[in-house]
Amino acid sequence: MDLLGITSVADLLKDGIDKIWPDPAKKAEAEAAILQAQNSGLFKEMDQQFQLNLSQIQANAAAEAKPGITFRDGAGWTCVAGFALTALKSPIEWGCALAGHPITLPSVDTSTTIPMLLGLLGLGGMHMNEQIKGTK
Repeated sequence: MDLLGITSVADLLKDGIDKIWPDPAKKAEAEAAILQAQNSGLFKEMDQQFQLNLSQIQANAAAEAKPGITFRDGAGWTCVAGFALTALKSPIEWGCALAGHPITLPSVDTSTTIPMLLGLLGLGGMHMNEQIKGTK
């Protein structure tokens, strides 16, 4: 069975022809054009794109159904923690030294966190663009 594929597109067009052209001669011409397009594979590309979009939607739904923190969420919070430590390292060390408990916090290698954060921000921007355009 062809779920919303080539057959259903052709059937939908044939139903539309029945309603648009009640004249049997014009109806036969339109049906012949649809049959020719169907046989030439014109609907094949449209069906392939539809199947690709359908599988992407199913994959997205499966990913969203999983409870808990996803990889993207975990990577984002790792970047946030790294940048927080980088930004607050000096004030925390200074405050602890004033309180009489000098500490030395580890340095964060931002050469790994910055590219990861920029990649996550880029993916987030692409996702928002898809939602705004309605292509998702």
